Amino acid sequence: MNRTIRTNATTDIRPRGGNWVTRGAVAAGRGVALAGLTLAGLLLWAALLTEVALAPLGAGLLAVPGTLGALRRLDNTVRRRCGDWCGVAIDIPYLPESSAAEERTPGQPPGLWRRLGFLLADQAIWRDLLWTAVDISAGCVLTLTPAGLIAWGLFGVVMPAVWHPIAAAGGNSWYAFVHVTSPLTAWLSVPLGLAFGTLGLWTGPRLLRGYGALAHSMLAPTRRAEHALRTSA
Repeated sequence: MNRTIRTNATTDIRPRGGNWVTRGAVAAGRGVALAGLTLAGLLLWAALLTEVALAPLGAGLLAVPGTLGALRRLDNTVRRRCGDWCGVAIDIPYLPESSAAEERTPGQPPGLWRRLGFLLADQAIWRDLLWTAVDISAGCVLTLTPAGLIAWGLFGVVMPAVWHPIAAAGGNSWYAFVHVTSPLTAWLSVPLGLAFGTLGLWTGPRLLRGYGALAHSMLAPTRRAEHALRTSA
């Protein structure tokens, strides 16, 4: 069985035939999709913490292997997306699961304790858990900043059409450092909005590559794991 999936390190994340605006917009959209994977990881983290907290009461422990397995599958998706979208190849670091994990213990689900012990003994699963914590903080900044800048820029562009209803409703009348109190100041927001939008499009591909590099630093196999994978092949 092939234990690793290699992605193409030279993946071109730029849409064919697209200009820098298209490339930036696509990168921003991919960043939002990666942020969705981050949210899924957060939910799995919360489920795992709940299961561990309930373990002394005799509940939750049976679900831990399934949750850890789901986390592995999720991070494998992140690895593939980093290869396809960020141009960064990430091998799968998990040790091959022995057949002993599939044995059945009377009165227990098939291989529950062996599988749980195997998962917890694999260093890669602990790196997955650490990656989830980093992804929730630093990863989200890299993936959501371009889309946020583009959205904020669009808001500045449409400010002349929306400033009066917002001000009449008692809403915030500031756009960045521009105090929007009249049609003139509303129009001053337009070039500022274009600047924000341009910055979002420009940073999109670059921050996406940064996200790939960050993911590689934590989700790629360590030298020890690479050695273990070679010796078990």
